[in-house]
Amino acid sequence: MFLVEGESVEDMGAGFAAWKICSLPPGSINERGSKMDSFTVAPELKGTKGDIVAARIEVPILVAMIYGAVEFVRLGWSLDHYLYTYGPVLGGVAASVGLFTYFFLVSVRRKRSWKVLLVLLGFLPYFYALYIMGVLGLFTIYEGVIGMFSFWSMIGGVFWVFVGFHLIYRFYLMTEIVRQHDEKSKIVAEHG
Repeated sequence: MFLVEGESVEDMGAGFAAWKICSLPPGSINERGSKMDSFTVAPELKGTKGDIVAARIEVPILVAMIYGAVEFVRLGWSLDHYLYTYGPVLGGVAASVGLFTYFFLVSVRRKRSWKVLLVLLGFLPYFYALYIMGVLGLFTIYEGVIGMFSFWSMIGGVFWVFVGFHLIYRFYLMTEIVRQHDEKSKIVAEHG
């Protein structure tokens, strides 16, 4: 069996896709050019499933952004408290833009040359999660123990460590889905 002109591997159906790729003559995928230089979309990120994955990642970002907005109202626009006002809000905007751009790029058929862009976009949610865990979490715990002793401050710090960990773990799971799918696609293409 061979690919008919204009037919992609995705059009053939999941059950026969691997068999049809393996039955191609050697070098036919490379001669066409586009199949070897692009990756397909992981089924876990298509449609509603993918939207749910992205929403679960976005929730901790929104929680930290809401906290930053509340702190703006409470503390004002002064730069004296930028770690608790500007940081959560502007960092959350950057992390959301990075997350949704990353998600959009992995949700469509992408080229191999986009890999560097995906890595850079992936750093935004990771750095924001580290900011949440480090500044809003651990530093708040430190202030609650060393500065002015406060159980509420320590409980709040533990909460932010949990929120940051939740964000970093969910984003890691999405990147693992993409990585594993790309590896499987590469193996199928190489053995074709």
